[in-house]
Amino acid sequence: MTVFWSLAAIMVMVALLFVLPPLLRNRELSTVSRDDLNTNVIREQFAELDADLAHGKLDKAQYEAARKDIERELLYDLGTTGNEPADKPERSGRWITLLIIPAIPLCAVLLYQLMGSAELIDRIQQARISQTQPAQQPSQSPGSIEDMVAKLAERLQQQPDDLKGWVMLARSYAIMKRYSESEAAYATALRLGGENADLLTDYADAMVMADGGAFNDESAALLTRALELEPNNLKGLWLAGHWKNQSGAYQEALDYWQRAAAQLPPDSKDVAVITEQISELQSKLGIQPEPVPSTAVAAADTDQGASLTVQVTLDPSVAATAAPEDTVFIFARAAQGPRMPLAIVRTQVKDLPATVTLDDSMAMTPQMVLSNFDQVTVGARVSKTGNAMPVSGDLQGSVSPINTQTTEAIQITINSKVP
Repeated sequence: MTVFWSLAAIMVMVALLFVLPPLLRNRELSTVSRDDLNTNVIREQFAELDADLAHGKLDKAQYEAARKDIERELLYDLGTTGNEPADKPERSGRWITLLIIPAIPLCAVLLYQLMGSAELIDRIQQARISQTQPAQQPSQSPGSIEDMVAKLAERLQQQPDDLKGWVMLARSYAIMKRYSESEAAYATALRLGGENADLLTDYADAMVMADGGAFNDESAALLTRALELEPNNLKGLWLAGHWKNQSGAYQEALDYWQRAAAQLPPDSKDVAVITEQISELQSKLGIQPEPVPSTAVAAADTDQGASLTVQVTLDPSVAATAAPEDTVFIFARAAQGPRMPLAIVRTQVKDLPATVTLDDSMAMTPQMVLSNFDQVTVGARVSKTGNAMPVSGDLQGSVSPINTQTTEAIQITINSKVP
């Protein structure tokens, strides 16, 4: 408010500077009579007539007529007007000044009370002050996860031997779904001596996710080592079951999943998923499904699951570019959402045409299952490198969208190249 009233006073003073000087200035009164003015005017007119006569613009008769007219006009004016001053003295403006001095600030205040905001000036000043002040320290306002992770990564460049820091960075990247960076951070942590079952399984998980859901020899070695260090590591058993199921070693996959299921509490939400996975493997192996706890059956009954039959063929136009031993990935992923496969089967070109089943038992996590999505993209890809991530030159084919509740066989023809 102090700033506002100070500015208001200055503006009133400026306004008075424009208004008062003309009112206070002394005015000189004219003392020239009207007769004198008329006489001077007539003299100028006579002079103009003499000049016109001398230059031949008027003849003698015209000159004499014009001169008589002017003389008559002069006599008329002198006879009808007195000898009062031409301009009467003007009244002094000082009494108006006495009214204006208080009136201007009073009107300004009244007008601002009706239309203005006295706090506005203070707010503007405060905003300018805040802009010139240094920014608050990070501790005063929490940064985003991305900022904190970036700062952690920057710190580790200065302290590259911080094992706990690298593990934290790797897990943070995994949460942010930056799997390639998570994989690299886990590799650094492992190199620094962080070998334990949990770190190895997390490292393998990040590697698989970075590879589009496919297991390779390196991720398999990590899982094998983790289970050597801790044979009952739950996550290690779960992932190892997926590894073996994806490679077609169904009996080994069954063993891993049964060991994992034995460690789950009956009321766990994961029981329904792993129970269905075990039942699928037992069916493939021709084994009579073993009785499962009633809680697991109830959980499984609440989700009927999804199963897609896929028939894959290789178009003759591209068959010449594929070798019999090339890997073929047959997969389903969400039509709208993450690109991680919800189900995937690995086979070879020599096995085509092939008919496979994609179902919830192939899920990487309990949340990423076919039955949790209404529509999916179903595809097949021939990989020269055996890598689940597509590279230029791979052969592919896909169909989308596919309803996950369909019972009809889905026809996939591999007929194009990855650019």
